Amino acid sequence: MKRVVPVLFALTLVPALAAAPYTKAQATQGAVTYKAQCAMCHGSALNNGGAPKLAGPEFLKKWGSNTLDDFHYIMSTTMPQTKPGGLKPAEYINLVAYVLQKNGYKAGTAPLTASNLKKSTFKK
Repeated sequence: MKRVVPVLFALTLVPALAAAPYTKAQATQGAVTYKAQCAMCHGSALNNGGAPKLAGPEFLKKWGSNTLDDFHYIMSTTMPQTKPGGLKPAEYINLVAYVLQKNGYKAGTAPLTASNLKKSTFKK
């Protein structure tokens, strides 16, 4: 008789392997908001401006143990620098989706929502 052992796991994102909790449409909208609100400080490639990098190994190392909710909270309460918290809630969610996309996470079919931000991390 085989024994079935339940396995519990925490949802983490693995670039190019697992689909992240965002849709391609969200990332596309996030790119539009990023270009208008963020690129002037963070750079067009998310890591080539004077502000902290939002893509690449340095970013992932810094944020790897944090939830997407942690990143979302900092971003939505301090950015854009000229008007902190001045974007619509959906724009901040879409920006997180865009950052995920630019860091190599594949889009999934389920949208990123405020309620699932706490369930995922940037950990590789």
